[in-house]
Amino acid sequence: MSKTPAAVGTWILNFVTPIGELTPEAVLNADGTALITLDFGTVEVHDVVYDGDDVTFTVTVQMPMGEFELAVAATVEGDTLSGSFSGSVGTFTLTGVRKA
Repeated sequence: MSKTPAAVGTWILNFVTPIGELTPEAVLNADGTALITLDFGTVEVHDVVYDGDDVTFTVTVQMPMGEFELAVAATVEGDTLSGSFSGSVGTFTLTGVRKA
């Protein structure tokens, strides 16, 4: 019997970006599929990897200033997560709380 990864669930994330904060909702599934819903739509998450309390994934976001691929790495502790996301413009802080 396998244990469900700690990051599986629905999260309200907080991305601190050069253009302000974004607070998307992320749904991470045990089968490695995931979606992130932002103000401008829902995007599919790719390459989800669970490793104990850690999760990594990539997401491609289409914004008015162009398309950005972001690599996300976070660690779950209870109902919170913290980590970073990085892309062509640098590496920035990411936090999140599990949605009840």
